[in-house]
Amino acid sequence: MHRPTTIAGVLVFFALVATTAPVHSPAHADAERIELKTNTLVWNPEDRGETRTGRLEWAGGIEIRSPKPEFGGWSGLAVNPDGTMLLAVSDEGQWFSAMMLYDERGRLSGLAEGRMAPMLGLDGQPIAGKTLGDAEGLVVDTADATLAGKAYVSFERAHRIWRYDLGADGFSARPEQLLTQRHFGRLNANGGIESIELLPPTEAGGEPRILAITEDTLDPRGNVKAFIADGHDISWFAVRPRNPYKPTDMALLPSGDLLLLERRFSMLAGVGMQMRLVRRDDIAAGEVVDGEVLIDVGQRYSIDNMEGLAVREDENGDLMIYMISDDNFNVLQRTLLLMFRLKSEPSAAMAEPVRLPRNPAADGSSGASSRSEEAATTPN
Repeated sequence: MHRPTTIAGVLVFFALVATTAPVHSPAHADAERIELKTNTLVWNPEDRGETRTGRLEWAGGIEIRSPKPEFGGWSGLAVNPDGTMLLAVSDEGQWFSAMMLYDERGRLSGLAEGRMAPMLGLDGQPIAGKTLGDAEGLVVDTADATLAGKAYVSFERAHRIWRYDLGADGFSARPEQLLTQRHFGRLNANGGIESIELLPPTEAGGEPRILAITEDTLDPRGNVKAFIADGHDISWFAVRPRNPYKPTDMALLPSGDLLLLERRFSMLAGVGMQMRLVRRDDIAAGEVVDGEVLIDVGQRYSIDNMEGLAVREDENGDLMIYMISDDNFNVLQRTLLLMFRLKSEPSAAMAEPVRLPRNPAADGSSGASSRSEEAATTPN
């Protein structure tokens, strides 16, 4: 953790911690307290003065370690509205929550109150094995400061979307099965639903719609398959690939636009991270969306296998962007939590909810899936 070196700095630092520290929800009281060790990162070790890359401003980052063997593999991320708490899921079927700490300049500097618990299956028992426990996407339907709401989780391999009522039962919640492969068709085993978000319901008082993007299940035109589910009613669209990048997560912005996080990996070039801004008006059944590239960086920056993405809006209307990496339980990789600022656009206005027209002809569920023929390989 970065520590202030002046008395004034110490006072400001502890004031920040005292005023932003949330009380952990009783919903998380059943989770095991775990030891966490963190150290702060320099965004570009080759140029320590670089604070802006592309359209993103560096706002701090940390490497996270824990002696708990199950710690790692974090693939889905949620952050509460004031940025004091995070919730994550791993591809080994684990929950992780922690309080986020900031230094006197508001930069991400550490974690505290770390807790973990196994995710439960339909039978109320911890999910066993990679095939059933490969959780990849997370979104929480709540504005509660403790993230104790309804958590939607997407899984690959055994492709499905489950919903956990953390507000009612905490990490002891049994899931409600919302969608399975019979609803959205065949997906690649390790390239299924990597990213999920929630859209407003089509009717007031209804259930939110689920926006989903796969990692590398392609449609017959070679585009990445994506869909919006209104209950069991599926509308398909696609994302234009920017090889060798593959989508790993997304976050819905207050404007209705989307941030799409993508990663690449090869033995020769190492890891890379890219983020695109997809405009809400471009998302429609049967369409192929692309988007403006906000950042595109390689391994000389402090990144790893970036998989989880969450966004909140600060008091100035700027977007605070958080990303977490999946270390694949590999000693050569790291668990990183990064934070960036995306300045608000003065002309941006709040948008109406995205509403997809039904277009059965665009439903790609009956089409064969395929993998990209790129030379680069991608970690899990």
